Amino acid sequence: MTAGPDPQVELSLAEARDLAIAASLPADGFPDVTAALAHMHIVQLDSISTLARAHQLTLTTRIPDTTTTTIDQTLYDGTEPVAFDYPAHALALVPLADWPLWAFRRRASRRRPQYPDQQTRAALLDRITTEGPLPLRRLREGTAAGAGWTWGPVKTAVEFLLWSGDLASHRRIGGQRLFDLAERCIPDEHLNDDLTDDECLTQLLTHAGTALGVATVDDLGDYIRIPTSLAARLLPGTDLTPVRVQDWGTAWAAGEALTRPTRRFPEPVFLGPFDNLIWHRPRVQRLFGFTQTFEAYKPAARRIHGYYVCPLLAEGRLIGRADFARSAGTLTILKVSFEPGTGPDTPTHFATACRSLAAATTQTRIELAENTAEPAITGLLRTTLALNGANSQTNR
Repeated sequence: MTAGPDPQVELSLAEARDLAIAASLPADGFPDVTAALAHMHIVQLDSISTLARAHQLTLTTRIPDTTTTTIDQTLYDGTEPVAFDYPAHALALVPLADWPLWAFRRRASRRRPQYPDQQTRAALLDRITTEGPLPLRRLREGTAAGAGWTWGPVKTAVEFLLWSGDLASHRRIGGQRLFDLAERCIPDEHLNDDLTDDECLTQLLTHAGTALGVATVDDLGDYIRIPTSLAARLLPGTDLTPVRVQDWGTAWAAGEALTRPTRRFPEPVFLGPFDNLIWHRPRVQRLFGFTQTFEAYKPAARRIHGYYVCPLLAEGRLIGRADFARSAGTLTILKVSFEPGTGPDTPTHFATACRSLAAATTQTRIELAENTAEPAITGLLRTTLALNGANSQTNR
């Protein structure tokens, strides 16, 4: 798809797909949150909690025998911070050691017209200096909040102070970010803007390539949200290797991805809608022939698959998807669809992944809502869920 250096390695689409899955979802997982973040470098955050928070789903998928509760305990209840919030892809968790690499975005934020004026900056920073870390609701007490999806003046100022590095956030209270002075959040050894923009981006693109395994220039630019043209200029200076992928043209791969044996993720798994493997929709289509959508912000009547839909990964393919909700210890399957041409093992894969999702989100029961799928699929799921988990129950 993108012209570039003459590659010496050629990959089939199947090989590229296996490399991508192995990089994003290592077969043995990660031992803890710190290790997962050190490999992925960016884990997206989102406020929707119908099933769980976005970062919780992403991390429980990759860390064996963990739950959404233990993820947040590690992130927010420990004595030492693990990550900070930053608009890296979208708003995301970023490991503390990566603070210097985002200097390019901090500098750019200070040049944008939305960056608060000196008086506004001083007022907010003085208050936080005096009172300590504060959530947004406290910072905008007595001021006008934005209407609808608009931010309002205080939120706009606070977000740009976060983007510029004047403020930072690595703790939460009641689910709300606490904003504090960057020098009180980021360890001294990381608190600097010493790298040039090109040095920052070259390292970040190398990180993106390692996290993706194999990717086009467009994929790599999307991972850190920079223009494709900028990524293309800098990629020859990274540690990534140019390769040729069937139907893609020139792409880039992490060297270790090409040399280590490829092992598939062993169990079927539901991916949260903000999972790193499915961030970039053109890449999902290229790798899997799967059309990834997120319909939570559409009117209900316009949704095809549902509100909070998770794709099902099994045997190296995306074979279906389901809309989930949770309440009072019950994981409810609201709607299910399987991809064309899926095999007879699909209901079993679905049930196995449901059990894992229920355990990760600390739900003790699994239920099928009315009209979950066409009758034949619903019947198969009822049977398979009953056979694959003593704690699973279904509405009949």
